[in-house]
Formats: sequence, structure tokens, C-alpha cells
Amino acid sequence: MSLRTKPRHRYLALKIESNKTFDKRTLLNKIWNSLTRLYGEYGASKANLVLIDYKPEEGFAILRCNNNGILMVRAAIAIITQIREAQVAIHVLAISGTIKALRRKLSQTQNV
Repeated sequence: MSLRTKPRHRYLALKIESNKTFDKRTLLNKIWNSLTRLYGEYGASKANLVLIDYKPEEGFAILRCNNNGILMVRAAIAIITQIREAQVAIHVLAISGTIKALRRKLSQTQNV
């Protein structure tokens, strides 16, 4: 009998700073391309990356990834400096195991 455990995820809150806005497909493709360049297709697929929420006008996004892929995703995000010829800086604001806890962390940091 095999013991399968439920995959553990981490949620990342991102702040996207740019003078332009992008649709969610463009943002996610850029992060995937960055992951693929760093770790290849097999490595990128292990991150199990999903865009949960994206508000382009606020420059805010929430990503979900595999617990074991968190360092890979952070590295891939760190090397992104351009999206569609516009300068971009993406910052990880918070990381958590649940969306609820992530939103609570964000609200606490904004009240400080």
C-alpha cells in the first residue's frame, strides 16, 4: 500500500513595479519562461506554479507553488527585469502556507 500525502503548497504575494500594466497571461508566461531558463522544463514543472490572483492596476499578484519549489520560484522572479520591453521589478512581499494567512500577514505589514 502506498502512502500518498497531499502536496504542500506555498502562496507568494508579489508587488510588481512598472510604468506599464500587463495581463495575467503575460505575467505568468514571463515567470514560467524564467523558471524554464533556470531549471529546464522538468525543473520548472516540479514547481507546479499557478497564478491565483492578479490585480494589474495595483501591481499585486498571488502565486501558488509547490513547497519544494519555493526557492526556484523566488530565483526565477528575482531575475525578471523586463516584460514586453518595459522595465519591471517584482518583489516578494510575503509567503505563507494558506491564502488566509497570507492576506493576514499583508494586512499586518500595511498597518505598521
